[in-house]
Amino acid sequence: MSRIAMRLPEPGEIPPDGGTAVQEDPERPVFSGNGPDDYVCVRCGNLLAATMPPEYMNRKLRIKCARCRTINVAVEVEGVDYGSAFGRRPPRSA
Repeated sequence: MSRIAMRLPEPGEIPPDGGTAVQEDPERPVFSGNGPDDYVCVRCGNLLAATMPPEYMNRKLRIKCARCRTINVAVEVEGVDYGSAFGRRPPRSA
């Protein structure tokens, strides 16, 4: 299992069909799954999503941290088939 730091949103980055989940208790992650990775706040390291499969953690997903109030965006990685979960293709290589 690995811990993946989420990222800050880019200026003006607002996904047309995305949303922001709000963590109410800093001791409880917003999402919990059955995957290999934990996702943590980019600023304070607080656990936001536990044991999540990477294909469910895409750039439309935002989580507001209960500890430091930072809006976090999921990090997409090359090679993950996001289409299998949300009907999208993997990101292209740079």
